[in-house]
Amino acid sequence: MRLALRQRQFTVSAPGDRPPAITSALDPDLGAVKKFVADMIAKGAIAGLIAAIVALLTRMRDLNTELMKKLASQSRKRPPNEAMRRLQMELPLLCTAPANDAKRARPEDKKPKKRGAKKPTPHARPKLPAHLPRVPNVLLVPQEQRQCPRCDVELGRVCLKTTAEKLDVRPSEFIVSQTQVETCACPKCHQYVVTADKDDEIVDRGILGNELLMQALVDHYQDAVPFERMERNARAEGVPLAANTLAGSVGKLIDLFDPIVGHIRERCLSSRFTALDATGMPVLDPSHPLGIKTGALWLIEGDHRYACFLYAPSGHATHLKKFFEGRTLGSVMCDGSPTNNCVEKDAGGRRGGCNAHGRRGLVEAVRTGDARAVAGLELYGTIFHVDAESKRLGESLEQRFERRQRDGAPAVAELRAWLDARLGDVEPKSVLGKALGYLDRQWPRLTRFLHDPLMELTNNDVEGGLRTWVLDKKTWLFVGHEVSARRTADALTLLTTCKRMGIHPRAYLRDTLAKILAGEKDLTALLPETYAASLAERAPAVAA
Repeated sequence: MRLALRQRQFTVSAPGDRPPAITSALDPDLGAVKKFVADMIAKGAIAGLIAAIVALLTRMRDLNTELMKKLASQSRKRPPNEAMRRLQMELPLLCTAPANDAKRARPEDKKPKKRGAKKPTPHARPKLPAHLPRVPNVLLVPQEQRQCPRCDVELGRVCLKTTAEKLDVRPSEFIVSQTQVETCACPKCHQYVVTADKDDEIVDRGILGNELLMQALVDHYQDAVPFERMERNARAEGVPLAANTLAGSVGKLIDLFDPIVGHIRERCLSSRFTALDATGMPVLDPSHPLGIKTGALWLIEGDHRYACFLYAPSGHATHLKKFFEGRTLGSVMCDGSPTNNCVEKDAGGRRGGCNAHGRRGLVEAVRTGDARAVAGLELYGTIFHVDAESKRLGESLEQRFERRQRDGAPAVAELRAWLDARLGDVEPKSVLGKALGYLDRQWPRLTRFLHDPLMELTNNDVEGGLRTWVLDKKTWLFVGHEVSARRTADALTLLTTCKRMGIHPRAYLRDTLAKILAGEKDLTALLPETYAASLAERAPAVAA
């Protein structure tokens, strides 16, 4: 009897039997669990009880792991550091070390090289630029010490030695510029009278000077200083400067550069290679339910370092299509958004894809702990290294294209083989599955750089150009109206093109504004490329 009871108590279910479900793993009912445990003990089904408990815990563990991965991927959409080494360090406890961390086998006859002592890092003061003006600060011996106590004669100067140079700055100050107009008359007949001509003004009978408005334009659109802060700083020095007056006058200043902005826009849209991307621009709109609508700020880059910002009331594809209306594009770099489809369908462009977006999906998969994405990241590292090496050597487009065919194409073929192998065994809705789906759909565009010498590997250059605005709008919060949004795009066009051409924006705007107000009618003389060429011609003369 006791043997039969023991056999009945410890009977193990058959391998094919499924343990009974105690409660939901998502919303467990503790009362149901207690009742199930008591019933199973009363029946003596200890093995079934253990199997059911283990099955419940396993299911809860799987759900918790999946939720943790989703939370990690949602909270770190764009990780701050996507370096391969950093990603490997963040991988959870894996059974095998990543490929880059594995120790490579060395030939037995080859001894490891001994590293010498590290070269000391120089800690001396940096040399100050030679073009900065030197302002002497002369320290003289006091008059009471300039008499020799032994000989009772005045001391003579032995030397005046420069002991140190320090970088300093002169504080800016507000001044009142007075315009004085001369009038001359004939002293004999007193009938011939001549009065000096006055230059044009940014604002007719305006109270703000040209230099103040030019500095405010650069401070606001390049350094994200709000007009209200400029007003507050001026009033702290006792200067009555109104933010509304300042903003309106700066807008008039931007309008004077409309022909130059139009030239830059035309050069960008008619380039052989065009790169573009967009971000949001909040604009005040009283008719909107929330009072603010979200417009779109497009950055379009072209050949010869031109950069053009364009404002659109929304991010809809119809506005982008209108930008390229009547044009036939060449090579176009953009991301995989459906908004950009018009560059192929309507403008006939040869569209390339951004491999930084393709790689980013694999990075997110690794961030969630999926080690299956490491192999794809390593192949992408090889592809990116090819273009980085070409840039380091300063190669031409033809030389870079040859290097891509020689060194990059094999790695792209390996990436395609890895992608095909993974598509069948990765969950489509997982983070890695979505990344692989993006690569598979965008593959012809992502590999366009192997067939087009003009095509870039990524769209990072344009995204970097938009980053300044994205950071600045956190300070601005919004722009006042549609006209202000258009002027913002024009100002960013001027500033960004100057920086890409190696021109100091303040110097270019100051000199060009003086020419415009003096009545210069030749547009060529006002263009940034003409200004850059003049600087290049003057540089050898200054050096000589």
